[in-house]
Amino acid sequence: KSEIPAFIIEFLEEHMAHKRLGLGELAVLAATVEDLVRREAFEVLTMVYEAYNLSTHEPLENEVQEDLVIRTFMLFYTMPWSQKLRHNRTALHEQLESAHEDNPDWNVTMLWVEDLKGAIKYQRHAAHNPFSKKSAYFGTYPSMSHLVEQFIDGYGMFQDNECREMKNVLMDLEGWERNDGRVLLSNLYSPYLQDI
Repeated sequence: KSEIPAFIIEFLEEHMAHKRLGLGELAVLAATVEDLVRREAFEVLTMVYEAYNLSTHEPLENEVQEDLVIRTFMLFYTMPWSQKLRHNRTALHEQLESAHEDNPDWNVTMLWVEDLKGAIKYQRHAAHNPFSKKSAYFGTYPSMSHLVEQFIDGYGMFQDNECREMKNVLMDLEGWERNDGRVLLSNLYSPYLQDI
């Protein structure tokens, strides 16, 4: 709510007082939320560049730096609490190395990002100079911004797939003795605790 412009909140509260929300109001809300999500993503990308003292006006040096920016963006975006590490590079690198421990879907998410990068490269291969000596395809801030835009556009569908998978896992764990939609925590966590 704090990020939504005050006039939108007032507009929605006024219409909600009448207990109805029309298609127009819903469209305004959806456009506002979409704008907020995009703005937040670009703020996170800028935060990543600042964390590594990178210029948004100069290209990245190589693919290693490109990969570091992308992985750090994903870390900051999917695990927002990690943004506080942006002033401590050692802790930030340690968090990048252990991200899969804090987010069990980290490796799958990063695989999806690699697929997304490949799709963008394929779509734009005609516009990309094949004789360029640049090793980092997303090495400029505008190209990295384009990747972030594509990420924002597709992340919801990717997350929806993960949610459906979790739903199926929970349905399998529910058991026949219960039919209230609840799962015992011991059943949910037992596969993970076996590894400890």
